[in-house]
Amino acid sequence: MKFKALIVDDEPLARLALREYISIASTDFEIAGEAGDGKEALNMLKIHQDVDLVLADIQMPNMNGVELLEALNNTTFSNQPLTIMLSAYGDYSFVRDSFVLGAFDYIVKAKLDETYIAPVLTKTVDELKRRQSSSKTVSTLEDVEASICSVLHRLCLSDSLEVTDDDITPSLELVRKHMGEKNLEVALLRLSDTVQFEDSHRMIMQTIRTVTNRSRSEGICKVCRYDDRHYVLFFSFPEQCSIIAIRRLTDIILSEVSMRLKQFINLKLSMGISDIVDGHQQWNRLFRQAERLAGLSFYQGYNRLYYPEAERRPSIKESDWKEAWYLARTEMLKSLSDPDLMKWQEVYEHCCSLLIQRYPCSPELIKSDVVDMTWEASALIYQKGVSWEKLHDKLPYPITDHIYKQETWENTVHWCRLFLEHLHQKLHPKDQPKECFLSPVVAKTKELIEKNFNEDVHLSNISQIVGVSESYLSKQFSKEIGVNFIQFLTNLRIEKAKKALESGMKIYEVSEQVGYVNPEHFSRIFKKITGISPLAYRRENE
Repeated sequence: MKFKALIVDDEPLARLALREYISIASTDFEIAGEAGDGKEALNMLKIHQDVDLVLADIQMPNMNGVELLEALNNTTFSNQPLTIMLSAYGDYSFVRDSFVLGAFDYIVKAKLDETYIAPVLTKTVDELKRRQSSSKTVSTLEDVEASICSVLHRLCLSDSLEVTDDDITPSLELVRKHMGEKNLEVALLRLSDTVQFEDSHRMIMQTIRTVTNRSRSEGICKVCRYDDRHYVLFFSFPEQCSIIAIRRLTDIILSEVSMRLKQFINLKLSMGISDIVDGHQQWNRLFRQAERLAGLSFYQGYNRLYYPEAERRPSIKESDWKEAWYLARTEMLKSLSDPDLMKWQEVYEHCCSLLIQRYPCSPELIKSDVVDMTWEASALIYQKGVSWEKLHDKLPYPITDHIYKQETWENTVHWCRLFLEHLHQKLHPKDQPKECFLSPVVAKTKELIEKNFNEDVHLSNISQIVGVSESYLSKQFSKEIGVNFIQFLTNLRIEKAKKALESGMKIYEVSEQVGYVNPEHFSRIFKKITGISPLAYRRENE
């Protein structure tokens, strides 16, 4: 297959002569096109990105050869062409500029004939062939990398994989060849939510690879995207590395990965890190261990690295737990039937304690039992003629699905408690006051405002504390509370001010106590909300 060349010169006769000389001097090129100036050539190259060689005159109108070369350097092509400059005897300053900008060679137009340009074209062909070979090598390396990641991914998905399987044995040999069998380790990166866009996934993968490739001399790391919220890092370290050295290096690498990703994506993350063992048959076990450890974020929160020592065993025997759990659930149903609010809450706390004892490292099993308890409790309301749908008039529907989606033990317990509170109210409507059911984020925000109303409180600061974006918190707060953040804070401050004024405090003291530095500003806000001035309100309540 011939290489494609583009001739760029403002003189038609010069283009014709060069075309003839090239066809005589070399059989490796075909002329793909001609252009009269640099601007025309650039437009052609953007459309036809398979051109391998550009022969450009230095002196041209609109855009000269040096300007064209600079534009080529600032444009990304699927196939970046080589450039040979065509110069006159007086153009040597331009020739120098061309080489600075990356020109491959130059031809003096006054010497133009087939014998003069033949060596230049031969050198150009050699370079183009070298590029092709290098490109194939890179492509081959990428294919190998993809094959290794594919096998490692299959090992993650399989509960048990026979090494003798004819379909995978050759690929396992490839993994063993590139990764070795000594000091193997797996880390699972878990994001606090799914990532929807492919560009974001590519950025995450590139960030991880940038960090891990810097430590290539100390170990090998293959990075695989597991799904839309998990990434797996497969490590192998030299045989002479000690466990302590590997742990130190792993901690440095993963801490930097975590730091960089937190800067780029508005998500929290946790990482589970497996044991360090020998033998490629261990990859699946190491992945399963890392997966369990990453799941500890459910109990202890995100933005942490979880090593094997963080994993805890159940503190109660299965047989003992089953009996205790059955009794606790039975007692829960009985307590919900009692109008006394405190009874079911005490039983609920006991149920939560039992779940943690049995499942210290199994979030999905905890959620399953919590949901089962929710279903059992909801059966009580059917006896009152209330449907499952009506039971959700102030809760996400269905509450069971919502519980399964919770990312932390605290939120899981919170939503189950809200459901049981609502259920108890439906069962005993006259025995309890009506209450608001708030999401954990809004409930925490409301609590922070109520505790810090007299300080310089901003929604941006609170959004950082509760771990969501400012825009999301603003919308959700207004939706659940009924007023926006500023209105809620202002109303709260004015209610506190009323009580202070009723006690006889001076206006400037009240202003400062409820969070207003300027007493005049406080007086205007107070009158706007209540219809009268603080002074008038105090006189009315003396």
